[in-house]
Amino acid sequence: MPTPAKLVSAILFAALAWAVGEAIVRYTLEEGTRVGLFREFLAFGGLLIGWRYIGRIASGPTMRGNTVTNVITAGIGGAAILLVLGLLLHAFGVMIAESLQGKYTAIGTAASAWMGFLVKDAVTVFHPVVMGLLFGGGAVVGLIGGLVGRTMR
Repeated sequence: MPTPAKLVSAILFAALAWAVGEAIVRYTLEEGTRVGLFREFLAFGGLLIGWRYIGRIASGPTMRGNTVTNVITAGIGGAAILLVLGLLLHAFGVMIAESLQGKYTAIGTAASAWMGFLVKDAVTVFHPVVMGLLFGGGAVVGLIGGLVGRTMR
């Protein structure tokens, strides 16, 4: 059921995810790296996570809001979900793209390459600015969603 807390959480978390994508491009990737629709995909993932996870917790079980601790934790948890899913899906996409070019002859080598891409992407993304923006912003989004859940019904 749509609630104001879900809407606000979804919009704010999508904006945060886009900003995190911009921080990744600006602070961790080499100059001139082409990323395509990277930020837009992150924003779409943020929209879904904000609506389905953070907004649901911010609305509360009786649609009257939730405690401050729960909504801040939900925002940080949503940030962790976005981080893990983003890393897994990007590494899997790179592995599939290389598989279609015929670089792997067995499933085991492709899976091993997937784990290698996952570790490489994780090392790239674990930058203090990116992590601070992601988890700090997630806590703020959760807090704002919780405030909206308590005040608007």
